[in-house]
Amino acid sequence: MKKVIKLTEEDLTKIIERVISEAKEEEKYEKGPSGMRAARSKADYTPTPKESDIMSDLFGKYKDDIPPIVVRYLRKLGKETLTKRLMKLGMIDKTIIGKDEE
Repeated sequence: MKKVIKLTEEDLTKIIERVISEAKEEEKYEKGPSGMRAARSKADYTPTPKESDIMSDLFGKYKDDIPPIVVRYLRKLGKETLTKRLMKLGMIDKTIIGKDEE
């Protein structure tokens, strides 16, 4: 049994506007300094100066093996949050925190 759907001109207009709107949303994530696609693909990834520092200082010779999305995550992650997580994993000791600033 076939189902018949009747659409008004207003319904069609809304559907078309929604499709156009969704297409525009996808366009803003194309290659660019802050676009998400640029953060996921190594081919068109251009790191910010802070991201370059994270890659070289934190990962050293393995910086080319780290996906851009991980570097973006670390850049946006707060220092306090990162420190707490590293302490929880036992990767840093509470006694050494703040000694570098002296």
